[in-house]
Amino acid sequence: MKRRDFFTNTGCGALALFLARLGLKADVLLDDKTEEKKAMIVKMIMEKMGKTEEEAKAMVIKLEEMLPEVKEKCICKTCPTFVAEEENVGFCHPFISKSEIIIEERGCNCPQCPVYKMKEMKNGYYCTRKSEMEQEFAKQK
Repeated sequence: MKRRDFFTNTGCGALALFLARLGLKADVLLDDKTEEKKAMIVKMIMEKMGKTEEEAKAMVIKLEEMLPEVKEKCICKTCPTFVAEEENVGFCHPFISKSEIIIEERGCNCPQCPVYKMKEMKNGYYCTRKSEMEQEFAKQK
């Protein structure tokens, strides 16, 4: 859903405008897929890190707060693997994760990304292989 459609369809123009000023898209924060993704992340944190549900939910809130910064600093669009049809960036973040559009790996710029360096990430090809968190949890078995 585009911002304009959100204003028209929900009547929540002020909320959507406020979110847009923060660099957030209302449709990303309010769609069912995001809520499903959050629940999946909570479950992964509990299972793989041994955290309580309360601790896992607190970590998800921190991830949510970090998302605008990830999108702002992200260099996904400069990557040889990125395709013009893709609208998302910040695939290293578990709320975004793997692209549904990008399928062919043609080189990875992730290690040069400020987010990668700031968060001391270890993996790459997030657009085709899932987020840092998901790749790290997959290694744990």
